[in-house]
Amino acid sequence: MAASYNRSTISSCSNFYLLMLLVVANMLWSSWGSEAALTLNLNLSLDLCKKADYPALCRSVVKGLVDPSTAMETSIKQLMVETKQAMSVAKRQKSSAMDVCIEVYDDAYSNLETCLSSLKSHDKGTLNINLSAALTDYVTCQDAIAEKGLSSPITRNNNLLSQMTTNCLYLSGLIRLH
Repeated sequence: MAASYNRSTISSCSNFYLLMLLVVANMLWSSWGSEAALTLNLNLSLDLCKKADYPALCRSVVKGLVDPSTAMETSIKQLMVETKQAMSVAKRQKSSAMDVCIEVYDDAYSNLETCLSSLKSHDKGTLNINLSAALTDYVTCQDAIAEKGLSSPITRNNNLLSQMTTNCLYLSGLIRLH
């Protein structure tokens, strides 16, 4: 009797999993070509940030989003907010290094605006070029501070901005633009 119970249990479990597989396959087949099915298919329990250079920071910005394009847009917008905050800090300090930082933050912000436009127009090349340019801007500010031998609270901002931009470049690699 125990042997038949085990076969019955195994058969029931197998039938359940087969039924679940058929239900999922039917859902995907019936909505084939739709973005929702593609997202479900590709992003089932996907952590976009697991291979980012700064995964904890990435997760704190994208907050569980599973679509790389949406995560990228959210990340760029947050990077723009952080850039404006860093610019505000730089404006309160008086030095030639801070003048450089203010100038390059303004340039970085402009580059990030172009990134948003490029994302919407599916121009991945321009997106990556402008992300790289923004990263260069943040490094340029940090170099200006180091050249003057200054200790500045803006250094923490520059590190955050650089890390966020690096994560954006990573997310860009996940996007499949047409």
